[in-house]
Amino acid sequence: MESLATASDLLNQCSKCGGCQAVCPLYGETQAEPYVARGKIFLIKNYLEGTIELSPKMKEIMSLCLLCKACVDNCPNKVPVDQLVLAARREIAKERGISFVRKNVFQHLLQNNGRLSLAARMGYLYQHSGIQSVVRKSGLLELISPDLAKKEGLLPRVARRPFRSQAPELITCSRPKIRVAYYTGCLTNYVYPGTGLAVLDVLGRNGAEVVIPEQWCCGIPALASGDEASAVALAHRNIEAFQKAGVDAIVTDCASCGSMLHDYADLIGTREARIFADKVLDFSQLLDDAIDFQPGAREVPVVATYHDPCHLRRGQGVHTAPRKLIRAVPGVELTEMNEADRCCGAAGSFNLTYYDLSTRIGKRKVENIRKTGAGLVVTGCPSCIMQLDHVLKLEQSPVQVMHLAELLSMTYEKGEV
Repeated sequence: MESLATASDLLNQCSKCGGCQAVCPLYGETQAEPYVARGKIFLIKNYLEGTIELSPKMKEIMSLCLLCKACVDNCPNKVPVDQLVLAARREIAKERGISFVRKNVFQHLLQNNGRLSLAARMGYLYQHSGIQSVVRKSGLLELISPDLAKKEGLLPRVARRPFRSQAPELITCSRPKIRVAYYTGCLTNYVYPGTGLAVLDVLGRNGAEVVIPEQWCCGIPALASGDEASAVALAHRNIEAFQKAGVDAIVTDCASCGSMLHDYADLIGTREARIFADKVLDFSQLLDDAIDFQPGAREVPVVATYHDPCHLRRGQGVHTAPRKLIRAVPGVELTEMNEADRCCGAAGSFNLTYYDLSTRIGKRKVENIRKTGAGLVVTGCPSCIMQLDHVLKLEQSPVQVMHLAELLSMTYEKGEV
């Protein structure tokens, strides 16, 4: 991973053309120069030259980045602004520390599956025991903070049982063509188990034997907050666990997780990390490139549009495979939205930290969805699903959001193999 100490050459590659302004979702909503790529580069250069310090304001500006890579993709000099921002966040974390809450989440919750599952269980009980309803009706959240009430409304429904507790460690199929390990990610495991079941359904019907090893958070929340040590610790655990699986590929249904798993090669730098990273494939990639995907005969009569997750299209270069798979579904009419690859505003925990700004970005995406006339939005990232579903409901839109795996699974008659 790039460090600020070795970033001078990269910073000098910025020609200050302003092309990043046109594609930056934050600048589109705020018109604030410090939030755009060249503004951040200017601040980082001044810090390295000793003219400014890592002040609270500097910390806030560096945290105001979606890491969506749109500026990098459209930069004529391909300055890796996202990596420079991450390096700045690491520097800030080193000098100013990480908040007590984040430190405990990264170092004690995400690195302990038992504690994480307990936290998810508590979330489920809060939502389903009637406590949430009482808290909302009481106005307590608004009394504490109107912003807290909004953020609480963003949280999705936690599943009664984690996905990995519902699935066996090995899922066999008749005449397997490939053996893959499934990296489920935290959201599929604790919030969207239906996505995980759909992934297993589609892979099994298309000749994949699936292993689900013990696994941990990919580390992207910690890395994005400047806690590189926690991200490295999680990476080592995942690499070791998946090495033992003896598989041809590692498949993930989450664009953010997939991008982070690829980054293990640079984050760790070992031969084992590079071998691990080379095996990582997005669910759509695996079906399109490694498996002769065959949909079922059941029609799904719907007009659909597709949202490109930032970490899938720009982070992993996956663009055509999801669309090809959607078009293969009997009955589906795929219509492209404008700015299909523009960030929806989720960006991991960005939508929790900067709820109002995130929602404004999401509303632009929802307006583009509305203009297509589609009744369904398909995507490949649970975080995007959470954000899109929330903003669509805020806008009182009847449009549904669905993971690609769930759409493909719908083509099969249940009970048939």
